[in-house]
Amino acid sequence: MNILKPPEVREITSLDKKLFQKEVQLPCLTLKDMKLSQIVPHNTESEVRIFLDPEKVSAWTSLTEDARKVLNDLKVDETNLKKVEYVLQYENFTADDVLKSVLPPDKEGKHVKLHKGEILYDKVHGCKSVVNKTNMIDNTYRNFKMEVLKGDDDMLTTVKENGCTFKFDFSKVYWNSRLCTEHERIVNKVNSGDVVFDVFAGVGPFSVPLAKKKCYVYANDLNPDSYNWLNHNAKANKLNETYFKSFNKDGGEFIREDIKKYLPDCLNNKQNVYIVMNLPALAVQFLKDFIGLLKNYDTELNFSSPPIVFVYCFAKGEDYVAIAKSLVIENFGFDVSDKIVDVFKVRTVSSMKEMMRVTIKLDGDLLVGDLPKKRKLEEGLELGNKKINVGVKVEDTTEDVGNRQGLVHLENKIRKGPVKLPKPDISSSKLPTINDEDVLETQKKLEEATQVLHNI
Repeated sequence: MNILKPPEVREITSLDKKLFQKEVQLPCLTLKDMKLSQIVPHNTESEVRIFLDPEKVSAWTSLTEDARKVLNDLKVDETNLKKVEYVLQYENFTADDVLKSVLPPDKEGKHVKLHKGEILYDKVHGCKSVVNKTNMIDNTYRNFKMEVLKGDDDMLTTVKENGCTFKFDFSKVYWNSRLCTEHERIVNKVNSGDVVFDVFAGVGPFSVPLAKKKCYVYANDLNPDSYNWLNHNAKANKLNETYFKSFNKDGGEFIREDIKKYLPDCLNNKQNVYIVMNLPALAVQFLKDFIGLLKNYDTELNFSSPPIVFVYCFAKGEDYVAIAKSLVIENFGFDVSDKIVDVFKVRTVSSMKEMMRVTIKLDGDLLVGDLPKKRKLEEGLELGNKKINVGVKVEDTTEDVGNRQGLVHLENKIRKGPVKLPKPDISSSKLPTINDEDVLETQKKLEEATQVLHNI
């Protein structure tokens, strides 16, 4: 047990700081007649006392040999090290330690909320308000109802992150300081002159620092409050309008209209393009909007540098990497495993729930080509109880035909006209005895499959 932790004071109805007093024995170096800085604690006119961590130092020999040599040069030896009685106070403990000592595990109630409010308000430097979330983030605008536990009920706040200042009303928009490192990771991945489409921009934690480093940013959010604060933060951080353009639309609409509008020029100008989709609960549902997005574009597009999508999701389960991949594939509606560049765990949300970032290469197959139809067909076309693969050379294994000579070639050119399938060579001495009706029935099924493919 760590003796520097506060005592447990469960079931108290009010926060009494005296209850956190705790007598402990601490190793202490007592130094006399030495001129030390006034910042050294517990010094008097005659001596200075330096308390050491009891978990690391229990005796003089606990100190490293180098440390003991330095002290000996200062005429300090083991006689100066003794254990002394000391009373730890509420002020000596961190907010986390105090909360753990007060709050009963897995319980919530009036007194629990009271303690959380008072302790955090008292311990967190500069804290103006402590609030409690009263429901999940499950509405369109990603904000939530809250109650004030301690302090002002004014939710207007200002935070600094990645060299930028963000102001917003916390009760009306989404903000999570735990994502600060992830915001920084993405900002560092993108270079000046690159293009970024931020589909769910919020108040600008990705968009503002990216535009500040002279990336061309198209930032969108459906929440009108987020949109207003996004524009406020753009001005407050003195963004050049050349590098920042904002939108107030549904994410799908932004993809189908604005990304569709601006993306072709970015591709033909050979600019690196990044699409950020930070809406973990819903973002994967918008991936289908990219399928064939530029299919009807008039001129040929340059996909030498295909757009990169960063889509965020929640993975609930043990194999969170596989779960995140399957969510992406499921929402595209066909296998895009070869388009997935990376799967990264951003943070742990709760037990068995991880926030993930999946990186996808959005190439011409997805934006222009017929990949969705091809992949769905390649999953297999039923012919009775048999399956054939499309686009590959498949040997016929139909049992009631036996070892027929020849291979069936079903290639992509099938859309341009009917395919003549080879007839079974029933004269072969290697073939078992079969009747003509079985052969004709099998060929009929193959011809029907060909016609289905031809009509696509």
